[in-house]
Amino acid sequence: MTTTREQFEQRLAQLRREAPELTRKDFAHLAGVAEKTVRNWLDADPKFADTARTGARRVQLFPFDEGAQWVRKQLFGADERAPEASPGPRLAAEPHRMPHAPGERWRWVDMARLRGVTPTAVRVLAADYREHPERPFPPRDEFDHMCDAGEVSAWFLWYDTTRPGYTGPRPAEIAAESGIKDTRRKEVVRRLNTALDDGESLTSRTLAEELGVSADVAARYLRQAAEKVLPERGLISRSQIAERLPTAPAVLTPEQRRERVKTFLKRKSAPAPVITVADTPYYSETAIAEFLAPPA
Repeated sequence: MTTTREQFEQRLAQLRREAPELTRKDFAHLAGVAEKTVRNWLDADPKFADTARTGARRVQLFPFDEGAQWVRKQLFGADERAPEASPGPRLAAEPHRMPHAPGERWRWVDMARLRGVTPTAVRVLAADYREHPERPFPPRDEFDHMCDAGEVSAWFLWYDTTRPGYTGPRPAEIAAESGIKDTRRKEVVRRLNTALDDGESLTSRTLAEELGVSADVAARYLRQAAEKVLPERGLISRSQIAERLPTAPAVLTPEQRRERVKTFLKRKSAPAPVITVADTPYYSETAIAEFLAPPA
């Protein structure tokens, strides 16, 4: 294998910032191998292969942490563990102030870089300590959303020195990191519900800008949220409308059903989309049922 442990951990850190789950393509990128090699690995390990769920376009999605460890095992052996695999804002081996210039201000990403963790991990930790009775996490400015570097440095010095001799992540931090992906999914679900309430369409590009992730990752989050939210709101896509056509399914091919839906929706009396999510229009299921109902 040509991929070094350092390269693997760098790639993993990048994916951890972007992806809630891992695909076969992600595995290939992590390992620096062809997707065919990944397929062979999965064929040889059916127990792990069964942990995948099927996402949009029938893409296999694997749990992030389990998938990362599985690739690590393929590359370096069963007993290998990355030296920096501990999640969350870890305690420093030797407590010290985080270096900063006078008057400097930090974003989550700046703190994360100095701590060697993800920005989300810092954000979750800050939220956990926001209401701490003695040492609340320094607040972010309401305008630039940045923190005073001196205050943050002093806070982390306290954080590191209050647990002398302890060099691993606290249980609360492990729980926080494992819940980051669920937190992000819930955040997108809330965002989609807000868009529905406000009558606002939501694109992958808009969500990507709001979350600070790539458009592909945002689209993945958005598809997952749509699968949960839109059925609860009684909304269906064009493909689902095709399944509800009054003509017997055996009579029309899938392509014919799609074309018939396009024709129906061009009529002036056709319902308008309620919302467009990731470039896909969704319609009221009730309105479509009334529209497709045969005349009395």
